[in-house]
Amino acid sequence: MRRWRSGPFERRKLTRGWMPPHLALFLRRGVFERFGLYDTSYGIAADYKAILRYFAKGNIRPAYPPVVIVKMRTGGVSNSGVARVWQKTREDYRALKAIGVGGVGTLIGKNISKLPQLVG
Repeated sequence: MRRWRSGPFERRKLTRGWMPPHLALFLRRGVFERFGLYDTSYGIAADYKAILRYFAKGNIRPAYPPVVIVKMRTGGVSNSGVARVWQKTREDYRALKAIGVGGVGTLIGKNISKLPQLVG
């Protein structure tokens, strides 16, 4: 099981690899109209690139409700084997460079930050 407690948003966290939980991320239509939709050339990390674009470049004011909104199992496409993990890593790095948020250090921070979330 994975416990993902994000805490309140701070833009600087993005450069350290932090990603807001996006299972229950709700955005106004204007955000998509202003900053664009998902880039479907990313097979796994389209959500990551979009979130980086919206929050790093979009000056969006998020609200953080400190309650559990979604419960789901661990796993998914990005963790379904070594090839998928490698694909996700390459796409994450590509997204970081495209948006100008960070590089290898940010990518390492993103992956290390998930370790304390794993329980049981």
